Amino acid sequence: METIYSRLHAHTILIVEDDESTLKWLKRVLRIYFKEVYTACNALEALEIFNLHKTDIVLTDIQMPHVDGLTFLKKLATISPETMRITMTAFNTVPYLNRAVDSKVNFYLKKPIDIDELLFAISSHMPDSSLIEEKIDLGRNFEYNFLKKMLYLEFKLVKLTKKELLLLELFLKNRHGFISIEFIEQNIWEEHATPDAIRMVIVGLRKKLYNELFENLKGLGYRINLP
Repeated sequence: METIYSRLHAHTILIVEDDESTLKWLKRVLRIYFKEVYTACNALEALEIFNLHKTDIVLTDIQMPHVDGLTFLKKLATISPETMRITMTAFNTVPYLNRAVDSKVNFYLKKPIDIDELLFAISSHMPDSSLIEEKIDLGRNFEYNFLKKMLYLEFKLVKLTKKELLLLELFLKNRHGFISIEFIEQNIWEEHATPDAIRMVIVGLRKKLYNELFENLKGLGYRINLP
């Protein structure tokens, strides 16, 4: 749990839950791991709190009065796409899952919530800031500069498209695991993207860098293989 704490302790989270006892329990437990924990009992209150504090993570129930959690997260994705969005639900039917994808949810957890599962899921999706150096050696004389957002080959600039640059950074920030097509779509595309469209961007990166840098494993997704 020390590794999980080290990944989470600098981050803030907003919990949205209309059940008062569940909300108090989650706040009490998560305060151990996060820098700041904010709570709201409905989506409208949550939006007001988020506009004030811009938390790194939002964890929300789906079934709430007035505005449900998925509608709230869909709105949140338009104003803060970098915020991690998680839903809690007692339902896992196809309509709910389709709505979760449409709402650009990073992942969802089944109620009743298992705290260890929740913490592991968040930490697994959270980029480790200690891994993001100013310059990263990509192998074969390629180097990426995070501050300048530029790719170099033997000190010569390699031009990337906007989506190629965003995708390369997404790989580097999640370098210790695989990232799915769905995760790429949620973090880079503002609109729906087909798997073929995403693969074309990956093909473009492979051509400008080298093929072996990116690994594809069926059922898991893609990952970057740094030297």
